[in-house]
Amino acid sequence: MTSLADAWRWYEAVQRHAKLARRLVGVHWAELPWSGRLGRDQFFRDLDPDEVTRESSFVTDELADLAVLVLFAVFEAAVREAVLAGVKPEAERLSHPTLRHAAADALAGLEEGSFFRVLEPFKAHGHSDLVEQVNQVRQYRNWVAHGRRGRPRERVSPEMARDRLDRFLSLIQPATPP
Repeated sequence: MTSLADAWRWYEAVQRHAKLARRLVGVHWAELPWSGRLGRDQFFRDLDPDEVTRESSFVTDELADLAVLVLFAVFEAAVREAVLAGVKPEAERLSHPTLRHAAADALAGLEEGSFFRVLEPFKAHGHSDLVEQVNQVRQYRNWVAHGRRGRPRERVSPEMARDRLDRFLSLIQPATPP
């Protein structure tokens, strides 16, 4: 996945398929045509409907947090790429060795350093509230990624994450024609 749109499509597809499995088993399992090809299909024949229901519920229960993690990973890569694309040409124009060295360090920080530090400069350009909203998504992603220990500072739904991340990306990426 290389875009928020791709990540969102993945989230919706997994959510839909997990719900489909749960509904198929919970509502229609007994009425399926087991005497035909379906009953001869080894995969379907060996399924335990209770286990399918438990697994599909587990998937849907965990999916929202995993979606925030995936959305933020895609977002972080896109932001780093966009910021680097804007900064690199300016760094390449520098001629003084000290400034070139400082620019190389800055580029390395943008590429691999703290993402919090990548976002911070945007606060000074009138986007403080949005950066804080993105930081809340980042903190929630970190909470999920590090084992969900304790309580999160703020719960973030996939819908909230997508909205905040999309709005931030629209600030830093040039509009592309449809």
